[in-house]
Amino acid sequence: MVARLAVFDIDDTLLASNKRLLPSTIASIQALKDRNIHVAIATGRNLAMARPVIEALKLRDYVLCNGSAAFADRKQVHQHTLSKANIGKLVAAADEQQIDIVVESLDGLHIHTHPSSQTRDVLNTFRAPTLDYAPDYYRNHDVYQAMMFYSDSQNQALPHPDEFSFVRFHERGVDIIPKAGSKAQGIAKLAVALNVDVKNVAAFGDNENDREMLQSAGIGVAMGNAKPAIKALADLTTTDCDHDGIANGLKKIGWL
Repeated sequence: MVARLAVFDIDDTLLASNKRLLPSTIASIQALKDRNIHVAIATGRNLAMARPVIEALKLRDYVLCNGSAAFADRKQVHQHTLSKANIGKLVAAADEQQIDIVVESLDGLHIHTHPSSQTRDVLNTFRAPTLDYAPDYYRNHDVYQAMMFYSDSQNQALPHPDEFSFVRFHERGVDIIPKAGSKAQGIAKLAVALNVDVKNVAAFGDNENDREMLQSAGIGVAMGNAKPAIKALADLTTTDCDHDGIANGLKKIGWL
């Protein structure tokens, strides 16, 4: 039997807009497992933020922090962290511009300053765990990615080290990830660990940080709620996250 891997973004893909799993999605994931198809998430969330979905779906494989970490059978098979020097430059600029910055370990969110109400509102959109107030965390610990909270109008006032990619996930939120990294890179590492050829990977997503994985997967499936530019990168589009998009997409590609 040919090994296959189905990979799903979490927010507005696996989860409906109310941040819950549809019954059809839960049933579809179980059906894939029953067919011996590997199932994984590929998310911008770290382990702490992804854990509720991992546990609800009983997943053993996951790509976290926009591809900076990958786990196969719950064992880490890939790690790509950010340099302390360049994170320090961002922290200094954030202080100067009065912008909140959060650095992420695998299992926590560590904020440099006390968050504004706007930052809390953004974090509440994906039910982030409690923030650890730790101004100097980045100096002595591995950081997989960071989040900064600012609008496009402030973009030019910030440094953009060549090491980093800046990927907007909200009108007031930006992920900072390794430029050499992406969900696609993390999925590639996971596929190797699972002995799955990339042509036998199906990836589902809806947002800017799903671009690379939709293009690199053997089958890229855009959610119906994705923007037109994201849909254009995929091989096909399914219905939206509130209307059985996962189940319908898997049926479209013949995996259910």
